[in-house]
Amino acid sequence: MKLKSNSATCLSPQHQSHKSNHKWKQTVASIMLIASLSLTTFTSVSAEGKPSYNPLGPQETELFIDGFFAQPEIKAALKGAVVTVVQDQQIVLNKGYGYANVKKEIPVDANSTLFRAASISKTFTATAIMQLAEQGKVKLNQDISVYTDGLELANHTGTSLTLKHLMTHTSGFDFTDTATTARELNSSYPLEQFIKDHKPSVVRTPGEVFRYDNYGYALQGYIVQKQSGMPFENYVQQHIFNPLGMSDSHFTLSKDILERLAVPYNADGQELSQYPNVPDSSPEGGLITTGRDMAHFMLAQLNQGSYQGARILDPSSVQAMQTLDVSIHPDLPGTGYGFESTYSQYNHGRNVVSKAGDLAGFHSNLWLLPDEKTGLFIVSNSDGPDLREALFHAFMGHYYPDNQTKDADYSVSEAALRSYEGLYRDVRLPAWLYDISTTEKGLRVIDAYGTHTLTPVKDMLFRDEDGKLAGFKKNKSGEITYFYYNKSDSWSEKLPEAKLYTDVPEDHPYAPYIYRLAQIGLYPQDHPLFEPDKPVSRVEFVTQIVSISGMTLSNQSPKFKDTLSSPYAAYVQTALELGIVQGNTRGWFHPEQAITRQEAAVIISRTAQQLLGAPAASANLAGSQDGWAQEGVQFVVALGLYGPEVSVSSSGAVDYKSKQPMLRQESSVLMYKMLGTLLH
Repeated sequence: MKLKSNSATCLSPQHQSHKSNHKWKQTVASIMLIASLSLTTFTSVSAEGKPSYNPLGPQETELFIDGFFAQPEIKAALKGAVVTVVQDQQIVLNKGYGYANVKKEIPVDANSTLFRAASISKTFTATAIMQLAEQGKVKLNQDISVYTDGLELANHTGTSLTLKHLMTHTSGFDFTDTATTARELNSSYPLEQFIKDHKPSVVRTPGEVFRYDNYGYALQGYIVQKQSGMPFENYVQQHIFNPLGMSDSHFTLSKDILERLAVPYNADGQELSQYPNVPDSSPEGGLITTGRDMAHFMLAQLNQGSYQGARILDPSSVQAMQTLDVSIHPDLPGTGYGFESTYSQYNHGRNVVSKAGDLAGFHSNLWLLPDEKTGLFIVSNSDGPDLREALFHAFMGHYYPDNQTKDADYSVSEAALRSYEGLYRDVRLPAWLYDISTTEKGLRVIDAYGTHTLTPVKDMLFRDEDGKLAGFKKNKSGEITYFYYNKSDSWSEKLPEAKLYTDVPEDHPYAPYIYRLAQIGLYPQDHPLFEPDKPVSRVEFVTQIVSISGMTLSNQSPKFKDTLSSPYAAYVQTALELGIVQGNTRGWFHPEQAITRQEAAVIISRTAQQLLGAPAASANLAGSQDGWAQEGVQFVVALGLYGPEVSVSSSGAVDYKSKQPMLRQESSVLMYKMLGTLLH
């Protein structure tokens, strides 16, 4: 059955990656920060109004970057930041802007203020792996079981999982992010224990599809420990930090480091509490560093692995790391060993490799232009509007303007265009969807940004109205299988059409919602009946909420006594740890009990507010609901997350029928509209 969507039903951040933290909010909401300002207005800064400058000079570069931060929109968005520019083995600029601590008015010092670099950590972990490969202690194409000291990972594919797969985010794991619970600053969680606690399974053929992989990089750090015979953080200190003179870089926290760490701020400008690395050394995201130290690392990467006479990598290893050849299309920058491509629409035809990182209150990005021997780094301490895209756009437009030749007209037959049509689901976050249909000369893509027009450039390569490329990949049978566009941390897979349920005809009022959710895998298709009028059980509803998160299921023993024997116990336990269910005071969950509409509303509102940071909402309610459910029902009604079962009076009051059981057809509307509204 083919259904046209009448609203966007997906998350759709423009960029992102990166390290998962202890709550889904810090996985999903940090991904969604990027489009909160109209950044194109920031990109016209040019010192003294002159044409592009190259090579960079210290005075002119400082003037240009100062001008960037002097813009009113940038100043309003800034708490604190460091910007570092290097070229031709020189530090051209290393300067702090704003405050490391706003309340105490402590300015950022680029040489001494510590920032969390987040997923830029992965580039250092990949560097350590490449060093071990040079020493003959590991082989990149060898099955990793040789290096994991008896750690067994289930592999259901028959294809070996290698270090190359881990480094390029093509492991094929079922889960790459963990929903670990919050930890106290003084608590300890060793890397080895973390790896054992959160073992995923290989369910896709390794090397087949790109899916950003935090666990895969934590696992590489574990392999570094095992093959070097020393803790990961000690290895990096001895073999990377010390040779490069990175005297103030760290992979573990201490009291001294915490005292000098920039204060993180949320999107509202409120101070966040400092938090521990999870695990302690966090090879995937635990790096804490300064602008000065990052300058040394960039200079080594731009000088074939050497900095001021100290060599950390052979030139061939540097070249391998910076070759972004794991891509959905040869003309689309892809992924290398610890590097990727962020905001590639501004590369202007030049070879650019980069790495971005995001944690609560900290956001970073480095870009290297190897042919120009130039590097750019920024890190900030606020979840407010993201400055990274604006900075890179301005920097490239000023110093390295577009030198690309215009694409020649490329026509695609109508039949070929139709082969791209369909619904595509992100392989990292199942809630993230693209609805693709044909136009007269190209493709129309609907996502949470709105509607985009893709014009063909080459076979399986398209360009949108803003110049951003999109690519497709075929399987061995020649069928379109994967899509990659404006969500940089994973590909999306083309979904088969949903099968018709015998009790849900195409003209059923809930059919569009039911079949779209069946298509994305939320409803099973192995039974001819859907039973739309059947009440939804509490465990069924919670399982669906957790399923769309894409999170690793909890491995903790179920806290609810009556879920111990349930096949969905891990889903309920994960929901408990994420803070979206509570149970009752006696420790019971009543999994098979029909969930009421007000209970479902409370779970949805908790998901949105606690995990995604959505604000509370009010609505004009009619009917009756319990006091504990008022806020949840108001939230769901205010956002219109209901179907034709709800009645609205002439005065606009909504009777949500709060105390009635939630039926399956009604739940389908709630879930569908949640994807299109809450995760928008």
